Amino acid sequence: MAKQKKEEQVLDLYNLVAKAHDKLKKVHAKHLGTEKLTTPQFGVLDVLMRKGSIPLKKISDELMVTGANITCVMDNLEKEDLVRRVHSKSDRRVINAELTPKGKQKLDKIYPEHVRGLNEFSKKISDAEMKQLATLLEKLSA
Repeated sequence: MAKQKKEEQVLDLYNLVAKAHDKLKKVHAKHLGTEKLTTPQFGVLDVLMRKGSIPLKKISDELMVTGANITCVMDNLEKEDLVRRVHSKSDRRVINAELTPKGKQKLDKIYPEHVRGLNEFSKKISDAEMKQLATLLEKLSA
């Protein structure tokens, strides 16, 4: 009986996390659509803004997507002159991605609205609850 209760709790938790994730994705996608960016494109730009020039492999690891997906996303971002591929100076087999000046300008423009949307999404919980949620989600994702 206790095992069944635990299984029900896990399923309920999964559904709640999935529902919150879907709602957050909709908020995020709506904003990005006005900027003519996809969620994966924004993810690449965000990683490059936070980490600087890094190998494509590390971007795919960070975003938990395939190398083929990153290649496609990078191709589209390069067409818009938002990123560029640069061979590593220390290992020519490694290709790094970096933001272009136009990419930095784009992020400078859209990031405040991105943060505002996230703040709006999370305003239903207190700062303490947000810290607690972050701690719990870190445990689950470790």
